[in-house]
Amino acid sequence: MVGAGCATAAETVRSQASVMPKGADWIKAAAESVDPDQQSVTLSDGRTVGYDYLVVCPGIQLNFTGVSGMAEAMETPSVSSNYVLESTAKTWRNIQGVKKGTALFTMPAGPIKCAGAPQKIAYLSADYWRQQGNLKDMRVVLVLPTPGMFGVKAFADELERVVARYGIEVHKNSELIEIDGEGRTAVIRDNTDQSTQTIDFDMAHVVPPQSAPDWIKGGPLADPENPAGYVEVDKNSMQQTRFPNIFALGDAGSTPNSKTGAAVRKQYPVVVQNLQAQMAGTPLDGSYGGYASCPLTTARNKMLLAEFDYTMEPKPSFPFIDTTKERRDMWYLKRRGLPTLYWNVMMKGRG
Repeated sequence: MVGAGCATAAETVRSQASVMPKGADWIKAAAESVDPDQQSVTLSDGRTVGYDYLVVCPGIQLNFTGVSGMAEAMETPSVSSNYVLESTAKTWRNIQGVKKGTALFTMPAGPIKCAGAPQKIAYLSADYWRQQGNLKDMRVVLVLPTPGMFGVKAFADELERVVARYGIEVHKNSELIEIDGEGRTAVIRDNTDQSTQTIDFDMAHVVPPQSAPDWIKGGPLADPENPAGYVEVDKNSMQQTRFPNIFALGDAGSTPNSKTGAAVRKQYPVVVQNLQAQMAGTPLDGSYGGYASCPLTTARNKMLLAEFDYTMEPKPSFPFIDTTKERRDMWYLKRRGLPTLYWNVMMKGRG
């Protein structure tokens, strides 16, 4: 929403000190490795901290070097990514500045933070150009690695209507494999037949491939079968599969859910319950069912609230309204309600 000019960057930021829980011993250094046998964590300043129980939640890593030319392209005026706060101003500047030509929006293969974000900015941009009377002069290209618009059919069907309304050219089962920011060209590969095509663009919004942080990926907590290196946990209990005094939550865990803040909100009560049970030597009864939520902004005043779980069926929090359709009231939930929930409820451990 910041990259689309619908919110300010300042609204999205708080100091770490202002959100630190009272009573916590705040160690101002980053974790760099875990030794589960010695029950210790090595920090970036060289210190080692011991533990009896450990909760691992370092988030996910952006890999701009994972696509040829992407890191260099990010330094050019025409290429931006809303996954970097400092780049959102460039996104909005480009949306306003391009009045005709080609706008490219890409999504990488593999799990990423908020898998709806690469689509959200495409829709918000297209709606802006519609409002300005410029959409008819734009070629809007959306590159998706998936066979459909979304993994849940009810939401995918609605998004098909959205892209048709804007006239967006969608390349499914495809991904960006090379980009030249200076030359403003991108190479797209169709993963169905491995064919490639080059697209000339006037602006591009790119999303880098993502993975667990390197120090997790190469360490003893990682899932050896997953090249992305996420912390291997039971998908329901959130307990590490080989070290019972370790739990993980959030994007760095191997749970097969969409990596969203909403997922964390449902995971952390389970981790608290099961951590307490592990300490007490009682059964771990807490169970996470894979809930995730993707609030997809489909226009500058509408949103599609996609909620689902491991069954990949809709799991609405508001069963009395139809959340399989884009709605104006959901826009206000996204714009005002969810930030309030995040800062005043989630960050304070209230649910």
